[in-house]
Amino acid sequence: MKHPLKYILIFCVIANSFAAHSQKSETALTLDKIIEHAETASLYRKNIDWTALKKEMYVLAKNADSVSQLKPALDLMLEKLNDTHGRVFHNNQYLSYYIGENKEHLKNMTSEVYNEIQSGQVYEFKALLLQDNIGYVRIVGLPVGDNQKMSTDIRNAVCDVIEKGAKKWIIDLRYNGGGNMFPMVEGISNIIGDGHIGGTKGVTKEESSIWQIKNASFFYDEQNVAIPNICPVSDIQNIAILTSVYTASSGEALAVILKNRPKTKFFGTKTNGKVTATDWKQIDSLTAMSISVSYYKDRKNNLYDQYVDVDEVIEFEPKVEMEDDKGIKKAIEWLKGEQ
Repeated sequence: MKHPLKYILIFCVIANSFAAHSQKSETALTLDKIIEHAETASLYRKNIDWTALKKEMYVLAKNADSVSQLKPALDLMLEKLNDTHGRVFHNNQYLSYYIGENKEHLKNMTSEVYNEIQSGQVYEFKALLLQDNIGYVRIVGLPVGDNQKMSTDIRNAVCDVIEKGAKKWIIDLRYNGGGNMFPMVEGISNIIGDGHIGGTKGVTKEESSIWQIKNASFFYDEQNVAIPNICPVSDIQNIAILTSVYTASSGEALAVILKNRPKTKFFGTKTNGKVTATDWKQIDSLTAMSISVSYYKDRKNNLYDQYVDVDEVIEFEPKVEMEDDKGIKKAIEWLKGEQ
């Protein structure tokens, strides 16, 4: 055989080329896993031509040699899904998210107040007794953490207000930017009352859920916190709910739970519009994603796919003192007239 070395070299080039194309990089594998999860779990997956979207994403990611360089492709995916509640995280930082169009009811939002509320450092949880046996509870956004402790802290504060004579309530969700739903609901579940209180609706029945309160303990399907009910409320008490455009995510879930509850009225403004339950998927050791998987629905199975509306519009002024707060004043006025 002539020139055997030539043929050996050609074979090696072909083999190495095949190996390079057959073995994907870690970055490419991460992208594949993100796409796979969105394609199988997203609430909006049926609205997408996945063949076309993948092609666009792979073009944007063709030169990416790190996960952080996948951002343009991931931004495109969330935009096409129109998932304003979806997030991709890398190294414990936001890598990709989609803000969406500026909805009409959100145009008066300010980034200063939004950031203050989202930080969880400026506006604190409060529980106190106001005039005429009216209890006031401000539920703020809560982090993932010790659900038993956070729920107990809220419940103990509420029970203290009950012991002081509260028989009607203002539940203020205007400063609630979302987070951990369980202690928010568990802490005031004795005020909300037992029974079916809503749930979520996904693409399939298996992706939907049921919310209930049993013996003053909140159940998300079968998951619950189950702290002791140290101050049971025997009757259905009047509740005024305050919401704002900054009420988002889990704050909106709590608002939905209170929708169509007897003896309940909503004051304030339409909520932010992140009215979806999200999942959590660990993609690799440094990358995770959270996408919308279902819409909230209330105790009468009404679906919330835009925002939670109010019965009476009262503009939100976040920095005013409580005695000058128009929302609190209007809520007190209504509660005084309710028997």
